[in-house]
Amino acid sequence: MDKVFAIKVLSKDAQKVITKLKANKNILTDYKINRDTTHVIIPVKKITTDFKKYPVIEITKKGDKTKIGATIKDQLAKKKIPAKIISQIPTSYDIVGDIIIANIDPTIVKKYKKEIGESYIEIHPHVKVVLNKKKEHHGVFRTQDLSYIFGEKRKETIIKENGCLFKTDVEKVFYSLRLSTERQRIVSLVKPGEKVGVFFAGVGPFAITIAKNASPKEVIAIELNPVGVEYLKENIKLNKVEDKVKAVLGDVKIVSKKYNNYFDRIPMPLPKSAELFLDSAIYSIKSGGIIHIYNFVPKDNPYTEIEEILKQKEKENKVKLKIVERRIIRSFSATTVQVVLDIQVKK
Repeated sequence: MDKVFAIKVLSKDAQKVITKLKANKNILTDYKINRDTTHVIIPVKKITTDFKKYPVIEITKKGDKTKIGATIKDQLAKKKIPAKIISQIPTSYDIVGDIIIANIDPTIVKKYKKEIGESYIEIHPHVKVVLNKKKEHHGVFRTQDLSYIFGEKRKETIIKENGCLFKTDVEKVFYSLRLSTERQRIVSLVKPGEKVGVFFAGVGPFAITIAKNASPKEVIAIELNPVGVEYLKENIKLNKVEDKVKAVLGDVKIVSKKYNNYFDRIPMPLPKSAELFLDSAIYSIKSGGIIHIYNFVPKDNPYTEIEEILKQKEKENKVKLKIVERRIIRSFSATTVQVVLDIQVKK
């Protein structure tokens, strides 16, 4: 048998590392993720440069190998579900806290609800709820419609990320697990004493992560979804950052008018069309400040369109916009990627 290796990561860093490994398709799913009192042991396909700083362990115990197979399809096959049905089950799904969100044809769910639900929970024993997408993210608040498949009757969970806790309702509030590593990057850029404005703050993943892991003077978290703001307020208390983070309910275009030349840094983690709010960010940022803008763009030509928009905004706002960093965060589809641009504003 070929040698199998895992990296040993402190528990507080585990979610960040797992998210990055998943994005790079580098988790060895045939083997269990194990835990001890202080660390998480994550089996990997290969030790890349990003993870050489972590202790490496060779997996030798047979018990470390999962008994149920690597995928949901394997487990359903063991329950004698017809191959024709299994072929229609997507292999990908989201795990948010202790909730799994699948995207399966409702007619299949109706007939095999128990088998599907049990299979997910057998693969992920910490999961208590299995939900299914009825409708993708939609509307102003980018929420999604979800139906129950199995487990406890709730859609609320607590997410552990970057040493923080975030309570949320997975149906009523947008939350992107895939920006965990990006949030940590922003934390590393925040200088002591900065005033940070988080536009489209949601339940607080950017605002609270910055407040808890950096040393800003204050963080103003602006969110339009009233449900999101209630969770944001609760999460501020949960993470004990009341002295740093202020939750503001309202439209960024309106609220930003109260903060002329105020912020040193503005992350804008809107899933789509953040560039439509760039004028507001320019108005609120200090000269020399940094705006972090996110967007989904064509994989083959990721930056041309946003660069043209920046040239237009320079003229309209009579400022200089300098791209100090640009990077692809993740693949979204075969033709689309999500990018971030760090833009310095000179007034």
